[in-house]
Amino acid sequence: MADAMAGESQAALADESDRKLRRALSFQDLFMISFGGVVGSGWLFAVSGAAVLAGPASIVAWIICGIFMMAIGLCFAEIASSLHRSGQLVRGPLYSHGGFTGFIIASAYILGSITVPAIEAEAVVTYLASSPPGYLPNAVGSNGLLTGQGVLVAVILMIGFFILNYVGVRFLGAFNTVVTWWKFIIPALTIIFLFTVYHESNMTVGGFAPFGWPGIFTSIPTAGIGFAYLGFRGAAQFAGEARNPQRDAPRAIVLSITAAVILYVLLQVVFIGAINWTAAGITPGNWLGLGSGPLHTAPFYNVMKQAGPALLGGFASFLLADAVISPSGTGWVFLGEATRAVYGVGADGFFPKPLLRIEQRTRIPWIALIVTTIVGAIFIIPFPSWFLFAEFVTDAFAVSLIMGPLTLLALRRHSPGMRRPLTLPAAALIGAVAFIGGAFVIYWTAFGGLFYVMSVIFLVLPLFYFFYAPRNMGISYGASVAIGVVQLVLTAVITAYGYINLYIGDVVSLSPSEPPASNSTLMTTFWIYYVALLLIVVVPTLIVYMLSNSDGKKMINAGWWVIVLLFGMYLINFFSVYNSWPSVGGLLNTTKGYLPTPYDTPVFLVFAAVIYIWGIFSGYRTKDLQDVEKLLAQDDPRTGVEPTAGGSSAPGAMS
Repeated sequence: MADAMAGESQAALADESDRKLRRALSFQDLFMISFGGVVGSGWLFAVSGAAVLAGPASIVAWIICGIFMMAIGLCFAEIASSLHRSGQLVRGPLYSHGGFTGFIIASAYILGSITVPAIEAEAVVTYLASSPPGYLPNAVGSNGLLTGQGVLVAVILMIGFFILNYVGVRFLGAFNTVVTWWKFIIPALTIIFLFTVYHESNMTVGGFAPFGWPGIFTSIPTAGIGFAYLGFRGAAQFAGEARNPQRDAPRAIVLSITAAVILYVLLQVVFIGAINWTAAGITPGNWLGLGSGPLHTAPFYNVMKQAGPALLGGFASFLLADAVISPSGTGWVFLGEATRAVYGVGADGFFPKPLLRIEQRTRIPWIALIVTTIVGAIFIIPFPSWFLFAEFVTDAFAVSLIMGPLTLLALRRHSPGMRRPLTLPAAALIGAVAFIGGAFVIYWTAFGGLFYVMSVIFLVLPLFYFFYAPRNMGISYGASVAIGVVQLVLTAVITAYGYINLYIGDVVSLSPSEPPASNSTLMTTFWIYYVALLLIVVVPTLIVYMLSNSDGKKMINAGWWVIVLLFGMYLINFFSVYNSWPSVGGLLNTTKGYLPTPYDTPVFLVFAAVIYIWGIFSGYRTKDLQDVEKLLAQDDPRTGVEPTAGGSSAPGAMS
């Protein structure tokens, strides 16, 4: 009884906080928040990284990722039209699949969200330090990492992002609109100017796809292509503060992704076409040669400087200004978006209730904003580089975003009477493209990047046992905390083992002077690490399942697919070309790996399709879903729910 009351009080508290948020954002504000989030540091860095890994075929990578992101965005557009709450991207999974799945997905999303403002701050520092005349000459070391001075400047920028968010959502929306116009004009002019020095021969020198499909695919998560598109989420996260969220949030999501695909494809085309190989000191067609030097650290600035015409050299100066404005604009928007995600986690009951507190004057979740700023700033210290961050953030977000189609289809099955101002046609098919495509983005990551994501997600999992399980699953507080502590310690130990022996030892060879491990040694090391981590995650979950009440058992049963997805893709990735198997240099060599290209693609496709179907049918009519149906009806009878007995067998629920 106490557990039920706790759940009800949490839901009521969340709704009370929701009603305090200021509903001041227009469609233009929502679009500018999403598009402003898209055009940040990604356009300044990702084009170079993509060219290194895929050559001219990086254009194809932008289109492929754009298709996946559009499918994901369409799913969230329908969700945004019905569940118009701030922080909905981390609240939707709780409604459709319960607390266990909701926590894992929310954790992945939070980990990605809170680091983006830090990445954008680092982008500003890196660009200003790497471009003549070197406004921050001592901020970045010769290894490309931020120095102590660089970290300090990045933290100061984070404080500036905090101030802009603290003054309120109305000011944020208006200020961001002005900045986003600048962020559109400068890339547009860049495209126009670079077309004047376009060299068509650059599209074929060295081959259009010098590293084949593996190069194209891995550039999506590794070079920052996936990261560059992620800003579309802003409209969904700020939906609870929009004047007309059911109409405006979906339109803003779709339009921002469409504009982003067009912009980024054109930017990649003109960057490749404008490369002056002689001025850059690189052999024509040596795409790997772009991975170091000026064209890597400040791509557009230096490609314009090296192009020849004085006009382009002069315009390059505006890019230095944009190197501050574009990442900063994305940084403060993402800090606000991450704050809503943390707020949403508090509303779910996963974290302490104070995260729901709303500042009375500005109507923003101020404690969530403070927590998000501090944690994001801390991440600058262990990851003092934009390139170290981009892959991690892309994968963390992808884990959470592929939940969108599952939430959409599960809600259709279990709440068919919910009013949906936007109803996505062919939802099951579009959802399949979104889920499977997003899963491929994670799978295409080099093993080292996937190692980081898996490690952090499972290191955070014990928080579920500390905060949520005792209140909602009928488990005693002592037993739940004990399980969480044991799991945390064991996960930390096996993660350290994997980091030393896999991540550093061979996969990415951070110590190139050391000889690579033999195949048999690496195999043994991997199986010890993999099986131990699997047991550390699965065994506590089984124990919690046995100790839980009926609601708790439903939550666990609805989340097994997540564990199978993560460990399954981890295993397939390790034996594929994306592991750089068995030593450095394998990533772009299609003959590497026990599951070489192209045979790995159908294997993973079938695996992801099975998980997609499993994930849909794992959803159930949760208590939180029933609660939110009532709250939506109270907001406005037209946005409420028409009673449907059972709620899970309505005809055509998945179409």
